[in-house]
Order: sequence, then structure tokens, then C-alpha cells
Amino acid sequence: MDCKHFRKNHLAYLDDTLPGDLMAQAQHHVMLCKGCAAHDTLVRRSLMVVHSMPTIEPSAEFQAKLRSRLAECREARAMEMAPAASAVRFASPRPTRALVAVAASAVLGVIAYQAFRDEVVPTLAMQPVIASRPAAFSPRPRINPALMQAMATGNPVWGAAMVVEEAPVGFVNAEYRFAELR
Repeated sequence: MDCKHFRKNHLAYLDDTLPGDLMAQAQHHVMLCKGCAAHDTLVRRSLMVVHSMPTIEPSAEFQAKLRSRLAECREARAMEMAPAASAVRFASPRPTRALVAVAASAVLGVIAYQAFRDEVVPTLAMQPVIASRPAAFSPRPRINPALMQAMATGNPVWGAAMVVEEAPVGFVNAEYRFAELR
């Protein structure tokens, strides 16, 4: 048994109404757990103090006096509250009704505004794009015989010569303008 279960079943433990196995577990837990043992001792001592106090016997007319006094207090309170409640009820309008009316008119205003406003569809503005147009005349590069001989022999210089020979003349002579895409 743990502390939570012990405290839950503590009153039944004090009254000796727990089943046998739970009673044995509770007794074992009290012997092992100092916190629950202190709690059990405190409750047992408090019960002994209450049981040792003298009992107070009310007089025979106590019940009648109590009931008549309670009735007087109820009548006095009802008399105090009746005029004040009716005056407050009719003096000021209910703020909740006014708030509901304001909220409803605001919602209707938003709906009317949305229905009658001009629909302007936003357009995306694209950035200008640089596009090249090939020149009117674009000569094809030719491979000269010296370069052809270098390629056949495996000379490592032929790659650089090929790059120089086949430079894109069309890009060098191209006219640039901004393209309008739609």
C-alpha cells in the first residue's frame, strides 16, 4: 500500500471497517512510513480531544427560537431586496441587449461592405528579364588544319585552341533588350 491509498482509506482504518488484507497492508504501511504514521497519530489525538469534550445540550425552546429568528431575517431581507431589485430592473436598460445590437449591426456592415466593394484583382509585377537575340549573321567556326593535326596527335594544347576557335560569336555580336513577358 502507498501513501495515497492509505490516506484514502484512513477513516475506514480508524473505524476498523477495512477488509482483512487491506487492514494488514495499512498497519504495515503505518509501521514503515513516518509521514503516514504522524498523520495517523495526529488524527487519533484530535479524535480523543473531541470525544473528551463535554456535550452541550440545547434547551427545549432553542429549536423554536432558532426557526422564528430565521423567518424574521428572511422577511427583512426580502423587504430590503424587493424595492431595490425592481428599481434597478426598470431604471437602466440591459447592457447585454445593447451590446448584441451593436455587434449585429457591425456584422451586417461588414457583410454589406464586402458585397458592394469593387473587386480589384492584384497582379504580379515581374522583374525585367534580359534576353539575347541572335545576330543576323553568325558565322560557323571552322577548324583549321593545324588544329586538326594537333587533335589527331594527342597534343594537349588542342583544348585551349578549340575554345578560342569556337568562341560563341553570336553572343558577342548579340543585341540585348528587355523582354516583356505576358
